[in-house]
Amino acid sequence: MTGLYIHVPFCRKVCDYCDFSVQSVPGRLYPEYVDLLLREAELRLRGRRFYTFYLGGGTPSVLPAELLQRLFSGLARLGVRFGDMKELTMEMNPESASPDRLAVAMDSGIRRFSLGLQTLDDELLKMVGRSHSVKTGMAALERLLSLVPRGIRVNADLMFDLPGQTLSGFVSDVRRIAGSGAGHISVYGLTVSPHTVLGTRVRKGELKISEDLYPEMYRACVSELEQAGFHRYEVSNFAKPGEESIHNQNYWDRGEYLGLGPGAHSFEGNVRSAGPSRYAEWRRWVGSGCPSGGFALDTLGKKERVTEIVWLSLRQAKGLDLDALFKTEGVSVPMNAVDCLCAKGWISARGSHLCLAGDGWLMMDSVVNSLLPSDFRE
Repeated sequence: MTGLYIHVPFCRKVCDYCDFSVQSVPGRLYPEYVDLLLREAELRLRGRRFYTFYLGGGTPSVLPAELLQRLFSGLARLGVRFGDMKELTMEMNPESASPDRLAVAMDSGIRRFSLGLQTLDDELLKMVGRSHSVKTGMAALERLLSLVPRGIRVNADLMFDLPGQTLSGFVSDVRRIAGSGAGHISVYGLTVSPHTVLGTRVRKGELKISEDLYPEMYRACVSELEQAGFHRYEVSNFAKPGEESIHNQNYWDRGEYLGLGPGAHSFEGNVRSAGPSRYAEWRRWVGSGCPSGGFALDTLGKKERVTEIVWLSLRQAKGLDLDALFKTEGVSVPMNAVDCLCAKGWISARGSHLCLAGDGWLMMDSVVNSLLPSDFRE
């Protein structure tokens, strides 16, 4: 299965914790971006058929409705068959989840929206540099949920282990969103990158992150969501039956995908690639015809493939298929490590499958490293 990812590299304001390829720019650049994106698509689509579509960022909903219409219409003219796809997703931020943008997206085939709420505490939203209030976030969620009878699926993003966040406060967020009617919830622990605004404040001692709360918050989240009828199908993703993200599962299953836009990654024929990530460089690259020399390429060898298979498989509830690993790569995991991890309660063995269990979900990196053949370990 092949997915198509479109990266919109703009945000109204870059969050203090963000280290993605995004920037805050004047709105006058938005039309230029759409035209360049369509030019890149014209050069790179090559008539391929896609089964999923994901419009992400950044903040795709920062684009005005008329530019979203130009983007979707242009891709359709270039042969992107939205009507034949299994899933079409668009990310939205609460402050730009307007009715006109929603209408354009739905008319173009989008049937799944992912809303970046992050927290339901106004003080925490300000602390991490978010642009919306809790009131705006909940209004946007209610607007999206009102579309569920029309076949729309809704994901809500939450974050935990934010500076100053309490266990009870986070559990309250989870409980409130779980009972809202959303069919999918993504929950991410805060990663503090040193070169971000937040990272600088943490380094200076202005803000503190509690490492002790991280596992407590994750365990409590899992418990709350399971009680509310959500199942954990990936380490950070929880869904009610039938609400799983098909596009993201393709990533985790190492399916192929094409990424368009500044810094967007692609995976085709065992090669991971990305065009220029800085907007100005990407603009010049597209203007010169997207020459192959502009790609950062990473051809995966056996060690990289095996590591990816083990890591991406175990982060999913369905786990690692040992028979398939041996059949495709001719390697086996060390059984003494399997026995040790089972004894700790960090994995369970079901036939030829190994699955994370208990605190194994929290110790996933350690589990993966233990299960790699000895000459593949870091």
